[in-house]
Amino acid sequence: MKALTKTALIVVISNALFACGSDNSNTTESTEQVENETTVSTTLTQGANKLAENNSDNVWRFAVIPDTQGRDDDDYKQTITHTYDGITLSVDIGYDVNNDDIFDGEGWKIDVSDPYNAIFVDENGEPLATGDVPVEVASSERADTPYDFKHLPALLVDPIVSKIKEEGVSVVLAVGDMTDVRTENEYVEWMNKVGTPLSEAGMTVLPVRGNHEIVDGYDWLSWFTTSVDTTDNRSVNNMDNGIDAYTDADSQQYDQGYNLYQQYPGTLLSKGLESGEIVGYEGIEDLMYYTVQNNTLFIAIDFYASDLVSVNYEGTWLLIYDWLKNVLETKGTTVDHIVMFGHEALSTKKRPSVYNYDEYFDYISSLKSDGTSGDEDETEPGILGLDTGQLGYLQLQDESSPGLMDNVLNLLSEYKVNYIAGHDHQYSRSLIHPDNSNPSVGFTQIVAGNASWKAYNNRYGIHDKYETGLAQDNFAQVGDYEGTNSQYTKDLTKYEKSNKISFVIVEVNGRQITFKNYYAPVNFSEADMNMGTYWDESQNAWVQYDVDSTGKTIEEIIPIEWSVGDSASYTSDALQRVVSPYESYWTTTKTPDEAGYIGTEAAILDGFNLTYNSVEVLTTDTQDKKQVGVDANYQDDLGTGKGEYTTFADAYSIPRKEQAMNELLSLSWFTDDDATTVSDILHINGNLNQDGSYKNTNGFVQTRSPSELFYDKDAVETDNPTNVIRDGVITAEDDADAMAIAMTAPEGVDLSTLTIGRYNEETGVWDTFLDENCFTATSYSDDFSVMFQSGFGSTPSDVSSSCGTYLWGYNHNNNSVWGFTHKDGRFALVLKVD
Repeated sequence: MKALTKTALIVVISNALFACGSDNSNTTESTEQVENETTVSTTLTQGANKLAENNSDNVWRFAVIPDTQGRDDDDYKQTITHTYDGITLSVDIGYDVNNDDIFDGEGWKIDVSDPYNAIFVDENGEPLATGDVPVEVASSERADTPYDFKHLPALLVDPIVSKIKEEGVSVVLAVGDMTDVRTENEYVEWMNKVGTPLSEAGMTVLPVRGNHEIVDGYDWLSWFTTSVDTTDNRSVNNMDNGIDAYTDADSQQYDQGYNLYQQYPGTLLSKGLESGEIVGYEGIEDLMYYTVQNNTLFIAIDFYASDLVSVNYEGTWLLIYDWLKNVLETKGTTVDHIVMFGHEALSTKKRPSVYNYDEYFDYISSLKSDGTSGDEDETEPGILGLDTGQLGYLQLQDESSPGLMDNVLNLLSEYKVNYIAGHDHQYSRSLIHPDNSNPSVGFTQIVAGNASWKAYNNRYGIHDKYETGLAQDNFAQVGDYEGTNSQYTKDLTKYEKSNKISFVIVEVNGRQITFKNYYAPVNFSEADMNMGTYWDESQNAWVQYDVDSTGKTIEEIIPIEWSVGDSASYTSDALQRVVSPYESYWTTTKTPDEAGYIGTEAAILDGFNLTYNSVEVLTTDTQDKKQVGVDANYQDDLGTGKGEYTTFADAYSIPRKEQAMNELLSLSWFTDDDATTVSDILHINGNLNQDGSYKNTNGFVQTRSPSELFYDKDAVETDNPTNVIRDGVITAEDDADAMAIAMTAPEGVDLSTLTIGRYNEETGVWDTFLDENCFTATSYSDDFSVMFQSGFGSTPSDVSSSCGTYLWGYNHNNNSVWGFTHKDGRFALVLKVD
């Protein structure tokens, strides 16, 4: 009945509009006039089938904080001395954590307001005279930690926290590696800079542990100290906070740092666990849990908890499968979206997605009934041994529980889970499949970016059996750190440095979910923190110090430049298909058979994926020298080029290859009560997610892109007609591949009164983008194909040949309007305006 109501309304409006005889120069005004003249109700549906406007309370956002793993502040060392009572005090200046212009990390009050001329001061902040006794600061009162301790990379993290608050986010997922070596001062800094500010701003912060909250694979037993030691940079208890992370009993057991984690990030879950809003896995409730926020189910996965639950090493997936299945079956059908998040990606780009079953089998075979190994030479492969993607661990555990891998991947696919991870210090979006022979059946994986000094290049690329790549962005800086001055030089350490900060904000609008990867260029190191650089939220900029030619300290303001690098939007019931390079977008779709829809049908008649992104990856050589274990340790251990992998790859004879990204075409249906539209609304996404750029393994855009040319029907190499600049940045001015869409009109509506409109998200108005000069009085024909004519060629005789991929017209046989578009977005049939 509602469909008939809108059809009737369309006819009334159409007749009234053209009877008015106005010039209709103002579409909004004309629509309002007609609405006032008719008594037919415009309220057609409520709720799920309608998109709320961006400023509506129904639209909410969650963000993902990627790895904030810190480093030593030892890129540059500044030492000051003071002599008193025959004693010469020598202090290494470190990071002023709370930016109060006083560094007290070594236990002395030192003014660092002029970071190039730090001085000892008295209680009143006045410079000490020669011989004066310096002011000592008790360890329990220090705001800063000593030089050479691990520090949160505040210059990278603070801007992300500011952006999250600016965007009005409700929920924040922290996907692990909040620390480097899980020391207490790192947790304190993370809570002070991330957890507490976001929580106090009214956001629900949901953390999971990363591998660096467990061990770092080295001398982890030495960290189990039960007494506070504020001088040991690797001691677990190196803050004088009255917290003993381990009891005497715990210090003799392998608890993975769980107790310390509970004292800090774990407290963010306390209230939710107490109220029942958050429900945890029994025994590890604050590590593995789920919660429903608005219309979204969040499931937190801890990949390191199996030893805490069972004395026999099982592996995470063996441990959680039944629990996960139960959560999805009982809660997954009551929500619009499901988001599972954990630290490690299923398919990783920086690590091999392979495993060594012999090593795994030898270990589990050596276990005694009490869970200890009977062979002192055997090490537990899940934590201290292998370093692979979670697909690798799934394969491992599938050996002891056949069918587990298929069960897990099919379960996540069935419920259309969106899986979000960290660990890789890069951004990527892909589909994970139970079976790659049917690539449109799968679920989304997103690696959320990087807020750490450390970055990795693209080493292994897309998993050829379980994954389809959709977007990839690496942030590895090349060569020495850019920036020197007269007093110090900033250099790279062993690890590559990130040249971007990158994170994800997700917008939820009923059935629609939109992922956006935000990034901003950076050019800082740990040395900059020692030299006073800080983030000023009020200016939305970094403040940095330098020395001019006269030796005077000067202040520089460096505004941040945020961009959206990748965006994907679709509904939970969208029609989706993977479109490979040069493949046609052709598909058909119609509205769900539900109340509220008119019953519009649509088709993509023409269009080819000619504008695809591609990346360079490193492969293995003929001697099978894969980048695993001590050979490379995933960093540039060869010491060649400080982060440049050219020599690294050459030294290991590792060839490079190009890997093309695919597009995920998503077609979603909506309805509205706007009299401007006379059809249901088709949302198209996936065409303008890529600009055809080609990036090397470090993430830098190359001068030539493989998608700049393609072969036409005569096998002639032809320029790609897409109007984009292949710079790795998608803008509103960019055009996607030409795509001809057709939409059916309601029965009884005169086609000559209709055109296709595209909703303008900024103005809230339906734009009629089809050019009247390119209207052809014919149905669509394959002769108009962009692949055949590359934007020019055999166009109909009644229009200019320049119309090429801007043609449009009517097909009276199926009562539809067709036309070429070069954009993604919301499309509907609308009334023409004379």
